[in-house]
Amino acid sequence: MSGSAALSAGWHAALSEAWDAYLHGSLPIGACVIDAGGQVIARGRNRLGDPRGAEGGVISGHDLAHAEINALLNLKGTPRPDCYSWTLLTTVQPCPQCAGAVAMSGVRAVEYAAPDPCAGCTHLLTDDPYVSRKGIRVGRAPEDVQRAALRLVVHALLDDGRALGTNSVLDSFHSEHPQDVEFAAHIHHAGTLTSLRDGRAPLAEAMAVLA
Repeated sequence: MSGSAALSAGWHAALSEAWDAYLHGSLPIGACVIDAGGQVIARGRNRLGDPRGAEGGVISGHDLAHAEINALLNLKGTPRPDCYSWTLLTTVQPCPQCAGAVAMSGVRAVEYAAPDPCAGCTHLLTDDPYVSRKGIRVGRAPEDVQRAALRLVVHALLDDGRALGTNSVLDSFHSEHPQDVEFAAHIHHAGTLTSLRDGRAPLAEAMAVLA
């Protein structure tokens, strides 16, 4: 992948939301909803670091202000059966809250990029006796998107002063994806991505570093 040129419209939107979240001081997680034809019909970003509010289809500055929640709230509606063919794309594996929101939203597919070995809860969609009857499909992003999203979120964890061997969240990532965590640590130490963030660089420049 060269920059973001090879990304589908959906994954480009999700990663754009993640990068925008990072530029605004929130965790770099983004999401969008695409219809059966791959058209982006809603999008949202993590807004935990934004001023507190809940209006206009956006939750911010609140424990509920996750990217998936904001993307689902941004939908104009979920008409049945049309919404059964829609897919939520998210840059990080949904947590219990977001997996539950997907289950109750009417959307019948979710794809994620970076795994979350600490809080990821997509098994709720496939293993829970009630939810599994909905037939929600769980898939993954292309590998280059997985890698970029994982490195970006690890970079943000390092920004918070978390260190390997002292933080259970970061250690869980490292135990399963050591090379990507070490790569993120390298560019964090070098300040490469931090400079792009501080300069509010476009997504393409960030992707060139992360991928």
